[in-house]
Amino acid sequence: MKYFFTALFILCFGCATLSYGAFDEDSYLFEAIEFEAQNEFAKARDMYLVLYEETRKLEYLKEAILLSSTLDNPSATLDFANEYIAQGGAKDLVIHKVFLDCYLKLGLSERALEEAKIIAKSEDSPLLDDILGSLYASKGDFKESLIALNRAYERTQSQDVLQKIVAVHLTQGHNNQALKALDSHIEQYGCIGNFCKFSIEIYTRFSQSAKIEHIFKSTFEKNPTIENAQNLILIYAHQKKFKQASQIAKQFPFKPQILLELYIAQKDYLNASKQARILYQENHNPYFFALEQIYIFESLKNKQDIKQIKNIAQNLQKALTLMQTPHKDTPKDSRVDASLQNSQNSDMGFFLNFLGYLMIDYEIDVKEGVGHIKKALEISPRNPAYLDSLAWGYYKLKDCNNAKQTFKLIPQDEIKKEQELQEHKKLIESCNIH
Repeated sequence: MKYFFTALFILCFGCATLSYGAFDEDSYLFEAIEFEAQNEFAKARDMYLVLYEETRKLEYLKEAILLSSTLDNPSATLDFANEYIAQGGAKDLVIHKVFLDCYLKLGLSERALEEAKIIAKSEDSPLLDDILGSLYASKGDFKESLIALNRAYERTQSQDVLQKIVAVHLTQGHNNQALKALDSHIEQYGCIGNFCKFSIEIYTRFSQSAKIEHIFKSTFEKNPTIENAQNLILIYAHQKKFKQASQIAKQFPFKPQILLELYIAQKDYLNASKQARILYQENHNPYFFALEQIYIFESLKNKQDIKQIKNIAQNLQKALTLMQTPHKDTPKDSRVDASLQNSQNSDMGFFLNFLGYLMIDYEIDVKEGVGHIKKALEISPRNPAYLDSLAWGYYKLKDCNNAKQTFKLIPQDEIKKEQELQEHKKLIESCNIH
């Protein structure tokens, strides 16, 4: 376990300069607790690893595992967890969740499903049903997927879960069920963020955009909040009703959220990226840091500038790491659950796909890009855009068979609508490398 030795060398070398005496377990434990209290989880984890190596007490290794699970290094966490089991540690519910979290982050769907089923025997939670629903859908077991997802939705009314339910219905050609589920949720609970965009796309696909415009307009008139204004601007922009969008925006002068939506509506991506940066600086929400990278890319005059593309990809990766990391105020016993919850966020799927596609299309790191997209598909199974990205990744890797099999999962009506999909289809179909 290379990571063990690296961490131990750095820590123990530093400590050796302070004392030549016997190992002081209490001092190390105190430092580990202090680091943890200061939310310096990487340093706390490394201190617990030293404590484990010096004392061989498994409780210290378990603490290191739980801290490691809050960081963006699932391979290292998996190594620690396997070491814990190999040395006789109990594979209790928490450790099963750690394995599940690692497998999800690494895109190991089959192993993740095995762990989720084990956990389900001891715990009944909407989060677990959400994860099970996604994993079943990724396998093509839509019956079990809908059972699990509907259980999760009944208890949470989560729009992320509903988005998956709608996607599963559409994959099976159950368009009426998909629209019925969407109608019910939008009318009762409205929508926020990317789910609004998803909803607009679905209504537009079935020539029912007037329906969602009426819902958003009525909601705004009854309750003219910034959030409701954003949704109305979004549908006006989609319908190219830019005058109406501007009129709504004028009611909220100097509000970055409204300006962001207006700039997006006008396809002014440079100013959209600047507004996203302002929002990130104001509230430190990494979602806006990620969004900034998207619009910086869209605003590039030269999209062949590989240096700028790499910088965007690096910043987007940083943003995703922040989005996946549990909030510093998350109680210790809830950190693994928080990490699992973050892994099912639909915004994560969107950003993972964007990052993955950048890494593939610009050949920054095609294999890593494919890994990101596999994770996106675990969040949003059978998403046509994500399937295209994955098929394109396989094509770039010269894996013709997987490229063709993956692309076949995209509905024909989706391919007909998108020029890029049609171009990818021709290239993938002509792929003959074995």
